[in-house]
Amino acid sequence: MTFEGGAITLEQLQSYIAQMNPQARSRLAAPEQRREYAEGLARFELFVAEARRRGLENDPEVQEAMRRAMVQQLLFKEFDEKAPPVTPEEISAFYEAHKAEFVQPARSRYSHLLVPAPQGSADRAAKKQKAQALLEKARKLQPLDFDAFDALIKEASGNPAATPAEADIQPVTPEQLKSRLGAEVAAAAAKLKQPGDLSGVVESSQGFHLIKLTDVKPEKNQTLESATPQVRARIARERRDARVSKFTEELQSRAGFRTDEAALQKLQVDPQAPQATTVGPAPGFLPAPPPTK
Repeated sequence: MTFEGGAITLEQLQSYIAQMNPQARSRLAAPEQRREYAEGLARFELFVAEARRRGLENDPEVQEAMRRAMVQQLLFKEFDEKAPPVTPEEISAFYEAHKAEFVQPARSRYSHLLVPAPQGSADRAAKKQKAQALLEKARKLQPLDFDAFDALIKEASGNPAATPAEADIQPVTPEQLKSRLGAEVAAAAAKLKQPGDLSGVVESSQGFHLIKLTDVKPEKNQTLESATPQVRARIARERRDARVSKFTEELQSRAGFRTDEAALQKLQVDPQAPQATTVGPAPGFLPAPPPTK
């Protein structure tokens, strides 16, 4: 394909097609499809030439797009092309160091309400009746209405300043729950199978408990082999982030990068002010890198 000032050569077409995946390449099987592809490339070059003729290379949006593309290309060439491969030894070491992320026992999460009544207290019988009354209220709630159940904590504790968060138990194993709340509560919790299930009143030396199952986290047993792609990607990402941080610090140091704090204090930001007319594209921005070790 030729046109005034340019051409799409056979060598270029052959190179472009060679870089396509097989599925995309199959769409060029017929001569007419190949013609359409070649002419489409040539038409694009015509538009590029016309844009240059009109001086659009100097358009602020074009310049900003080029600046951003250059930064992305710099990051790619410096930190992706040059990235060393992650070795099997590194993957194995990372897996062992973070094994708790890949291998976990089954755990459950509960909302726990306690009507405090220490063993031997004079009002223990009255507190048991209070717990029974709270149980009747809880049974009238929708099973998955956890917020309404948690709201009963104020009545349960007798503390008007109590918050629902105080009734929440983060995911625990049966052994952890037993250690935290005692054998009686753990035994009642073991009978709850589906989120929303509610125990009866459970008596312990602390008082009277209601416990509601809110979530079930099944056992996790991810082997090194199955975790390898995930671990490789994470090591590569963390390694890249560290290299970008170091490179950024070096660039800033070399360029005498500094912030005029006095001037910055004078910068005014009024969230309620009307938006001004946009002039040109938004400026490029890179966040501050985390400090290198």
